Amino acid sequence: MKRIDNVFLISGIIILLLVIVGSVVPNWLENATALAQDFISNTFGWYYLILVTTFLIVTLYFMFGPMGKMKLGKPDEKPEFSRLSWLSMLFSAGMGVGLVFFGAAEPISHYAIQSPTGELGTDQAVSNAILFTVFHWGLHGWGVYCILALALAYFNFRHDRPGLISSTLHPILGDRINGPIGKATDIIAVLATVTGVATTIGLGAMQVNGGMAFVFGWEMNFWTQVALLP
Repeated sequence: MKRIDNVFLISGIIILLLVIVGSVVPNWLENATALAQDFISNTFGWYYLILVTTFLIVTLYFMFGPMGKMKLGKPDEKPEFSRLSWLSMLFSAGMGVGLVFFGAAEPISHYAIQSPTGELGTDQAVSNAILFTVFHWGLHGWGVYCILALALAYFNFRHDRPGLISSTLHPILGDRINGPIGKATDIIAVLATVTGVATTIGLGAMQVNGGMAFVFGWEMNFWTQVALLP
């Protein structure tokens, strides 16, 4: 429990510092994150494509192979939810507001604002827009979700380990996951999750605010979007 509290405390401090920096010098933080994103995309884009495709292949093997019959919980345990309830929760948690916003915004953006490889407004831009949107929200995306979810569920429910990312590394790192390496892994996971979810929810609130402004004449401002978040 102490380890989890330490992870929460350190992650909370880092997130608070990012919020303060974003409030005081938003342009600097925007430029810094844009530079970091460009560096990662240009340097490790090839690795990302290979890794995501590998995740999808492994997921399909788990689905149709003999390991697909393995229970994530104890061998004698019964499912807590029906298959329909489980699929509904899986889709809602996996997509959520991200699909609401990016399902419309991403293909339009690739077509009219910034096409990855083609000229804007052309037939090639339309093809690219659909291609990249399907890549982000199609089977490849679900492959990433499935691998992470399977690893967490297996070690948590089958081996009674804490529901932490570091628990999935026990076969590789052994008891070292209880030290600085494991703690750093969990902190990075928390930061990645919080920033990713915050971005998606923030964009979703802006989209809903835009719709309300168009239909009902609501103001487009920060406080309206904050009120829409709950």
